[in-house]
Amino acid sequence: IVVTNLNDSGPGSLRDACGQGGPRIVVFNVAGIIRLKAALSVRAPYITIAGSTAPGDGICIAGNTFELNTHDVILRHLRFRRGKTEAADRDDSLGGNPVGNIIIDHCSTSWSLDENLSMYRHMYHPPGGDKDLKLPTVNVTIQNCISSESLNIYHHAFGSTIGGLNSTFHHNLWACNTGRNPSVGMYGDFTFVNNVLFNWRHRTIDGGDHMSLYNIINNYFKPGPGTPDGEIAYRLLKPESERSKTAVDHFGMAYVNGNIVEGNERVTKDNWDGGVQPQSRAPLAEVLTKIRTNTPFAHAPLQIQPADKAYETVLANAGATLPHRDSVDERIITEVRTGKIPPMQIAKGSQEKAQFYGYAQKYTDELADLVTKGFVTDPSEVGGWPEYKGTPYKDTDGDGLPDDWEKAHGLNPSDPSDAAGDLNGDGYSNIEKFIYGLDPKAKKADWTDLKNNVDARNK
Repeated sequence: IVVTNLNDSGPGSLRDACGQGGPRIVVFNVAGIIRLKAALSVRAPYITIAGSTAPGDGICIAGNTFELNTHDVILRHLRFRRGKTEAADRDDSLGGNPVGNIIIDHCSTSWSLDENLSMYRHMYHPPGGDKDLKLPTVNVTIQNCISSESLNIYHHAFGSTIGGLNSTFHHNLWACNTGRNPSVGMYGDFTFVNNVLFNWRHRTIDGGDHMSLYNIINNYFKPGPGTPDGEIAYRLLKPESERSKTAVDHFGMAYVNGNIVEGNERVTKDNWDGGVQPQSRAPLAEVLTKIRTNTPFAHAPLQIQPADKAYETVLANAGATLPHRDSVDERIITEVRTGKIPPMQIAKGSQEKAQFYGYAQKYTDELADLVTKGFVTDPSEVGGWPEYKGTPYKDTDGDGLPDDWEKAHGLNPSDPSDAAGDLNGDGYSNIEKFIYGLDPKAKKADWTDLKNNVDARNK
């Protein structure tokens, strides 16, 4: 299915493509900002949305929430920059009610009024039941993504709530969010590897419960201008206990190792020397002994880097990098690398809006200072949305494959059926090979071998 315009709805729109049924691959032959008038909910499963196929500067989704309310979804190289500032319309930039089998790769999220990016649970109403069940999303991978600058106008500038069963989060960046960097939703395994955190205010990784199994491995924590001194500056994990008045010190278990806290040699040398901070009534040493394990929990196969190497990898590769990074992500990466926030002033009307919705004068007065430390209240404070330009490519048969690519690989630009074909018989269609920068006539590869499983377009 080819998205050919930036309309909110109608033929050729992203909403129309997402609303169709059956297995589908969505590609773009248009560049620019898709301004949603209402939340866009993906309800039918088996969908891949490939933002890397857009011409020119690529695609940005703005104005409302993009929701995954289904299963078997792949999102790649998309930007979700919501940008609404009304208190009555607080929601995520990318969220929803996902069931499972979710991959989010190389996506950039920002400017939400709740979390920028959240995937962790599925609310299910059983037949004949009297209430909804809160079930964990299963098989979730979020990788190479950016969650930055959630809007702080209502003291809710949060990065993410993520989790589920068989959940993996690696090589992502959380930057300039006051809290939930990220928050661990639900129970069970939580594998958090080779991520970068920068400039938090009052929360890094926290959440989960007494059934959580945390793998916090080789991440890079870099306090910023808005990070207060004290224990929050070197907090790696604040695990939550069982939500029961009778068992408040009943925690899950955690493997925490190889993490770097920039500027803190003690915690970097021994992550358990102050980096794990449960809130408990029992003596801290006793609680840490019960929480700690020296063996990582089983997780998906990963090529794990040392934390300092992962820092460089994330800064070089995270976010929607195809067709190329936009100026928002470039600015965020510069802030992370330099540790500095450029001069900014609070947007006109932000303090008044917060006061109108009942926030205390003390808090609204603080907003202006926090903006200078990287916690923005409005997209205009950082220049707003960039302009995304691009000229549509020639696609004579409308199959989503550019004519030039088809000719270069021996396909017929006038045959719409060859996009679904498989020239080398490796089980992946020709349009998938176009999306991932592969030669459709190349020798078959074993994609389960991590040496082969690389993104050819993103090297």
